[in-house]
Amino acid sequence: MFFVLGAIVGSFLNVCILRIPRGESVATPGSHCACGRPIPLWNNIPILSWFILRGKASCCGRKFSIRYAAIEALTGLLFAAAWHYFPWQEALALMVFCAFGIVLAFIDWDTMYLPDCVNAPFVASGLALSFFLPEMHGEVPAQLQGDMLVAGLHYGLVPALIGLAVGGSLSYWMRYFASVIMRREAMGEGDVILLGGIGAFFGWKGAVFAFFASSFLGLGATLFQKIFGKEVPADLRATEASRLSLEGDEEAADMFASIGSRPFPLGPWLLLGALIYCVCGEAFYARVFPFLAK
Repeated sequence: MFFVLGAIVGSFLNVCILRIPRGESVATPGSHCACGRPIPLWNNIPILSWFILRGKASCCGRKFSIRYAAIEALTGLLFAAAWHYFPWQEALALMVFCAFGIVLAFIDWDTMYLPDCVNAPFVASGLALSFFLPEMHGEVPAQLQGDMLVAGLHYGLVPALIGLAVGGSLSYWMRYFASVIMRREAMGEGDVILLGGIGAFFGWKGAVFAFFASSFLGLGATLFQKIFGKEVPADLRATEASRLSLEGDEEAADMFASIGSRPFPLGPWLLLGALIYCVCGEAFYARVFPFLAK
């Protein structure tokens, strides 16, 4: 049931990933083909439609990416895994986190930009869920489970605010010092907000874990790209940098012009690091820093 729910949500996330960077409404108009014709409901079944239509639009025969079906399947798997492996309070919070995270990760991957219109609700959702579902930050004493106000404030909202402050401060100062050393922007402001949001969902330990895990993940991906990827010719780099500059994204333009291949965005690795924390973060702290374990 939760896999199906996740696949349906994933279909909407595809709309968000496509339209938000363009400044378009995610509500209207309804789903439509690249040729402009509306997509009927029977051709808009999550995951299955791509295989039924063999990756081609029924109206005009244009190919559409399998990524749409992959995002729907990924969302479904994450929703099902969250419900299966976690208590219901943590599972619901994790589903919200995954929905926001998928949108942010793919937008960042496509555009090197984390929009505030998604980042801000992401942070707000982490704070709100922490108040109403304080169990997502740990066990609430039995004597306080009936007192929603005290439990929500002390065991939910306070850890979320601390996580927001630690995550935002850590990424802000790392961004500042790295920019001074490298003499160019090392991280975007969106990454600072994103790590703060991760802290709101998972507390300060989750934010710290995600930050350092993303560094290793990003380094591994960069090395893989350097070894197996193709160098982007200088003229293509200059053309892409000019396009980004004309679109007003000076930060991404400078970054693209300064390196030999497509830069890796940090957002997806931060979010992946947060998911890894969900699976083994507490075990990591218990083994390496036992005084920090729950």
